Amino acid sequence: MTDVDVLVIGSGAAGLCAALAAVEHGAERVLIAEGSAEVGGSSRLSGGIVMGSRSAIQYANEIHEEEDDLFADYRSLMRWDIAAGPVRKFARRSGETIDWLAAHGVPFFERLIFGGEERQPRSHAVDGGGQALIEALHRAASTRDVDIALGQRVDRLLVQNGRVVGVAVGEDEITAGAVVLATGGFGASPEKIAELFPSAWDPERTWYIGHDGARGDALDLAGAVGAQVTGQDRGLRTLGPGGTFVNEALLPGWVVLLDADGHRFADETAPYGILDNAVRAHGNRCVAFIDSAALAPPAELADRYRLAYKQVWPNHPPFRPRHYTPDMIEFMLGQKRAFVADDLASLATEVGLDPVAVTGEIVRYNAFADAGSDDDHGKAGKFLLPLRTPPYYAVPLYPIAVNVTGAGLRIDDCARVIGADGQPVPGLFAAGECTGGLFGPLYMGSGNSLGLATGIGRIAGETAALEARAVEATGERH
Repeated sequence: MTDVDVLVIGSGAAGLCAALAAVEHGAERVLIAEGSAEVGGSSRLSGGIVMGSRSAIQYANEIHEEEDDLFADYRSLMRWDIAAGPVRKFARRSGETIDWLAAHGVPFFERLIFGGEERQPRSHAVDGGGQALIEALHRAASTRDVDIALGQRVDRLLVQNGRVVGVAVGEDEITAGAVVLATGGFGASPEKIAELFPSAWDPERTWYIGHDGARGDALDLAGAVGAQVTGQDRGLRTLGPGGTFVNEALLPGWVVLLDADGHRFADETAPYGILDNAVRAHGNRCVAFIDSAALAPPAELADRYRLAYKQVWPNHPPFRPRHYTPDMIEFMLGQKRAFVADDLASLATEVGLDPVAVTGEIVRYNAFADAGSDDDHGKAGKFLLPLRTPPYYAVPLYPIAVNVTGAGLRIDDCARVIGADGQPVPGLFAAGECTGGLFGPLYMGSGNSLGLATGIGRIAGETAALEARAVEATGERH
C-alpha cells in the first residue's frame, strides 16, 4: 500500500486544481508538497485572469460559441505549432473549468474582458486577482482534507520497474500511486532562461516577475527519468529598459515605438503577447519616443493623455504609465537608460538610430494624429497624440521581463508526461507552467497561462486519481 494515492508537487493554481480534481475522482489520500513557505507560487502574484469559452458567465453575457471556437482561434494564432491534443481538451473544457472554479469559491466578476484580439471576450477576471484565486482553491482543498506540506522541496522521483512510485525530500521518501508535477516555470533560474528561453536572456537586463521558487524543478526531476522537453524559446516577455525592475505589460497609447531602422512596426496599444511577437520579428530591440506634453499634458488634453489604454479590467485599477512619468524619466536619464534632446534628429543620433528615418517617421505619425487615423498600423484615433512639444525623450527597450516560460515537459491530452521513447512515463503527470508545447510563437492574451494551469491541472488530477486507484486495486507498480 502506498503512503498516499496522489502526490502533487507545487501549490500554485495547477497544483491546487490537480489535488482537488484527484479527490473528486476517488483519491482518498492526496498530498501537496510545496518547496516554499507559503501556498500559491507565481499564481498568487498574477493578475487573476482565466481564459475560457462556453462558461456560465459567457452565457449570462449572451455570448455563445461552438465547442471548438477557442481551439480553432488558439491553433490559428499559434500557427499550428502546438501540442494539439492537450490544447484541444483544455479548450473544449475551459468553460466547464471556469464554472468548476466558481463552484469552489473563486469570485469571478460577471463582466468579461478581451484578453487579446479575439472575436468574443473570453477572459474571466477574479475579484481580488491571483491572491483571491489561490485563497479560494486553498480553502476548497482544505475542506476536502488535502494535506499541504510547506517548505518541502522534492529532491528526486522514486522509480520502481520503470514506474514513478513516489518522491524523496532529503532522506524522507513518500510513496504514491501517481505523482503530478506542478512546480511552475523556470523564470527564477538564469541558467535555464539562457538555455531554454534565449530570446529573453540578457545577462545585464533580464529579470523575472514571478515567484523565486520557479526554478524549473520539474525539468530536473522528470529529466532524471527520461522525460521529453519541448517548447524551446517559447513564453511571454514584456518590454523594459533594464535596471528598473518595473513590469509594464501595456504601453500608454501616446508612446511611439520605432525599430532599429527608425520605423514604426506595430500598434503600440496591441496586447502584450502580440507586441512581444512583433518585437521579436524586429530584432528584439526598439525605442520608445515621447514628448514633453506626455509628461505634463495641457489641460485641454489631460483626459486623452490619462485615458491612454484600451484594456480595462474590472479587477484592476485603471492602467497608468509606469516608466513614462516625470520621476521615472528623471531616474532613467540619470542611469543613461533614457535620453533627451530638443530636436528629434539629435535624439535619434543619441540612441543610435538614423536621424532622417526617425524624423520622417514622427512627421508621418503626427500627420496620422492630425487626421485621427493610423493608416500604417490601425491604432485607434483617440490614442493618436502628436509628438511636437520639445524636449523629446527616447527610451531604448528590450524584451527582458520574463512573465511566463513556455518550455517544459511534453504531455499528452491526459496530462501524462511523455518519455524519451514516445510513451507516457508510468505514474507521472504534469500541469501548469512546467509543461511545454502549449504556447506557440506568441502568447494568446490575458488569461492564457492561468487558463492552461487550471484546465490542465484538473485533467492531471483526474487521470492521476484513476491511475492511483488502478495501482491500489492491482497492487502493481510496474
